[in-house]
Amino acid sequence: MRRRPRSRHPDGRGGIVEADRTQIAGLLLALLAGVFLGSAVAVARFAYDGGASGIVVAATRTSMMITAIAIGLLVTRRTFRLPPGLFPLALLNGVLMTAMTYGNIGAVEFISVGLAALLFFTFPILIAVIVTVLRIEPSSPLKLFCIVLAFVGLAMMLGASAGDADWRGVAFSLVAAVATAINAVLVARHFGRVNVFVMTFHFGWVSLVVMALIGLTLAEVRLPETPGGWGGLFGVALLQGSAMPMYLYAISRIGALKAGMFTNIQPVTSIVEAWALFGELLGLLQALGGLLVLGSIALMQWADLRRRRRLTAVPKADQMPPVASLTDGEETR
Repeated sequence: MRRRPRSRHPDGRGGIVEADRTQIAGLLLALLAGVFLGSAVAVARFAYDGGASGIVVAATRTSMMITAIAIGLLVTRRTFRLPPGLFPLALLNGVLMTAMTYGNIGAVEFISVGLAALLFFTFPILIAVIVTVLRIEPSSPLKLFCIVLAFVGLAMMLGASAGDADWRGVAFSLVAAVATAINAVLVARHFGRVNVFVMTFHFGWVSLVVMALIGLTLAEVRLPETPGGWGGLFGVALLQGSAMPMYLYAISRIGALKAGMFTNIQPVTSIVEAWALFGELLGLLQALGGLLVLGSIALMQWADLRRRRRLTAVPKADQMPPVASLTDGEETR
């Protein structure tokens, strides 16, 4: 007697279980990317205290990342080619990646770890503005409330860290935030079906070329002078180089806004590690602000999950396919 094959989707709704797995994988990778990115900001302090300059830290990180990706693509015999028509957008995203990495890490050369992380993490608010104005993703009062709540939490943490700040560090962080928001929306909109490592490789080599030009014309190039400085330099490279593919993969699977909200763990990570490593105190307002950020992330995910399950339940009643959006990691057409 032949045994019936076990159903891959016991709920009988085909892709729903698989979609849930994709959502969970995307969310976990976004969260892990946030932790790694937050750690990189804190570890960068070792590099700067050891004598390195921001452009050296950013360029080292990018060169190590694209080298590792290139080796991986060669070993697995994958193509380096992008789909036709995406190369101009890859060039643009490479320039944006320069602003993201150099701005985020470079800010720590001039201002505190906590302040740099908090200013950078205005980017989820910018993502929400972009996708709402361009009508790329559906919005709702609850989602807007979550974004405002996260901003309030970040403002509370910022208030305990601000003080007198070097304007260069503030500018670096804010430019990085704007670049990250634009990059996230472009990736979700146009690169959802591109291999994440191929995509990151092309963004990375363009970014490295731009950084080389900056180093030759504008920025001061200084290598570390101490073992701790070299450790910080390569620590940043490993942490950020690992986090970027995770983050881009998460965007392509769960959407720019949701991925951005989940990586809000970055400033909390940076502040905690800066306190543990360098004695930057985590005040009451910073702790309360961090709780607000994490609470807004949980609330937003709960609201998006309810909406997605409500939409996927529609075919059972009238056999109509669910409407997809970039929030669920698919391009609306």
